[in-house]
Amino acid sequence: MKNLCGLRVAVGALSCVGVLAVGGALNSVQAGGGADGDYYDVTTVFVAEENYGGGGHDMEFYGSSSGKVGWAVGTTSCNRGNIVAPWYGGTSNTPVIAQNCYRYKDGRFEQIGLSWLKHSFCAISEPGCDTWEGDGCQSTGCDTLGVGCADTYWADLNADGDAPRSEINAYTGIYNYPFLLSPSGPNSIRGKIQLSPEDIQPEDNPGARYFMEGQYVEPNEYQFGVHMNNASYKEVSFNSISSSSGVGSTQHMVPGVYAWKACDPQVTVTDIYTVEEDGGPALGHVAYRASDNGDGTWHYEYVLHNQNSHRSFRSFSVPVPACVSISGVEFVDLDYHSGEVIDGTDWSFARDGDMITWSTESHDSNPNGNAIRWATMYTFRFDASTAPVSDADGFSAYFRSGIDDGVGFELDRPGDCLGNDCPGDLNDDNVVSVEDILVVLDSFNLNDSGDTDGDGDTDVVDLLTVIGEFGSSC
Repeated sequence: MKNLCGLRVAVGALSCVGVLAVGGALNSVQAGGGADGDYYDVTTVFVAEENYGGGGHDMEFYGSSSGKVGWAVGTTSCNRGNIVAPWYGGTSNTPVIAQNCYRYKDGRFEQIGLSWLKHSFCAISEPGCDTWEGDGCQSTGCDTLGVGCADTYWADLNADGDAPRSEINAYTGIYNYPFLLSPSGPNSIRGKIQLSPEDIQPEDNPGARYFMEGQYVEPNEYQFGVHMNNASYKEVSFNSISSSSGVGSTQHMVPGVYAWKACDPQVTVTDIYTVEEDGGPALGHVAYRASDNGDGTWHYEYVLHNQNSHRSFRSFSVPVPACVSISGVEFVDLDYHSGEVIDGTDWSFARDGDMITWSTESHDSNPNGNAIRWATMYTFRFDASTAPVSDADGFSAYFRSGIDDGVGFELDRPGDCLGNDCPGDLNDDNVVSVEDILVVLDSFNLNDSGDTDGDGDTDVVDLLTVIGEFGSSC
């Protein structure tokens, strides 16, 4: 471990699980490594745990101010590669560490808090974190993390978040140092995971479950193809707004969005791969769940998570037939804080034909726009009058321009209207218009082409039905 003075202390042992990250991260063999197959691979193996996963809870409360409470969690990283990882403190060649908080409540899943980033310094090569080959820790000096070695940041260290997320390219890991921004505000919440008391107070959140996530961004790791396994999460519980406990163990190299599926197996989580500026992939996730409200309507819950795409996301579109009635439309984002420049304006909502879309400005319009940036997740929800169908085509537009306009993905959507929901729509174009009147007139007293009431002929009753529904979307 390290303390605030950066002293080296080797304590205990760390056990790492040699698996690929959920989310499709490549291993060194798949990626090919460097020119000679050499690579470093910094992953998050423990979150909010003491004693290297052997017991204890490392999550600290720092006070409250301006309607927010400040928290931080400890994180432990591991170099799973075969060469040392750069860790040059006070430079741009060292990792930054993000902390996030998620809540599952009443079937709904949201990210409810985030921190500024810890700008790391002095890697302490702690033993016990084996490489893929299991060769043990090859200890190095403070400026690098040795092969097979671990490094721990206690909550008290991560609480001093001093790096702004807006200045980091999480795909490449490249950033400029010194940073242009510095955190501001009272020390109790400045740069920490800021949470609203009403989101974590036990009596206000019966049955809720909470998850803390740690994510490391290691400079230039993307060149080895091992840049998509850097996030892990752990469940915690809040005993009050100022007290917490650990639950279970860290889910190694699994981002927090998968906690939703851990709470509800009927949730679907899908990996999505963006195309970054150099043509390489970054990782995101779309997750969704449709549930019966028991009153003839269905609830649709979606989340879009950006793990490390620099291009980010600025829209979320779901196909919904125009004939379907929807209500309870909601959008849930995050509160950036401590002087971060990202604009927190809520996304707009629009319905156009058979598509609904939430969206915000592009980078060209507003570089500080409220995009779904790396290590963040936004939630979208609504109720609809029809049951779900699968394999629909959703879409999210990129915030930053480049190759392609956005990324598509499959999800559940509300199904088509059934029966006589709109009997006046005789030509099935989802709107009652003059074309439907012409169908009635052309078949009047001749055949059943204009039959709206199922009596087997076309008559004045059918004409009045079409006129009564004229202009309706079906």
